[in-house]
Amino acid sequence: MKLGISMDETISIIESNNLLKIDESRFFGKINEPVPFIVKATYQPFIPQIYVQFYSNISYGITIHFNPAYFDYFTLCKTIEEKYGKADRRTSKFALWSGLSNYKNILGVESKVILKVEYPSTVKVYDEVVLLHLNSEISQNIVRVTNMSVINSNRRALLNEF
Repeated sequence: MKLGISMDETISIIESNNLLKIDESRFFGKINEPVPFIVKATYQPFIPQIYVQFYSNISYGITIHFNPAYFDYFTLCKTIEEKYGKADRRTSKFALWSGLSNYKNILGVESKVILKVEYPSTVKVYDEVVLLHLNSEISQNIVRVTNMSVINSNRRALLNEF
């Protein structure tokens, strides 16, 4: 599993793996395209939850909640440091590596992949460029819906005056 692949590819990877299982509650909602979509998987007892997030059907984020009884924060940090080098930022609650990839993402621009380990035992990897774009898009939609609600409310109030 990796960033930048389709939802079908992700589901196929999960289903072809004897250890990973797609969680029955994997679908969290699909309103309109492009809206984030999440596929949830498990690898019991070691990984109770894996979430793969999609934007326009392409994965941009993966969150893995490891079972703290098997994997602790410090072991995860050490393992990742052995592969990617020293974290760009590290505290007792999180460690962060940035700029780990250089591919063109779903937006057609260079990705900025962030890898983050959070206490007690969560690993997140995401394309920050897509995440920021998505947050901006969601904020714009919220403002638009709020404005339409205010306009409709004022319109009803005005019509009630007649």
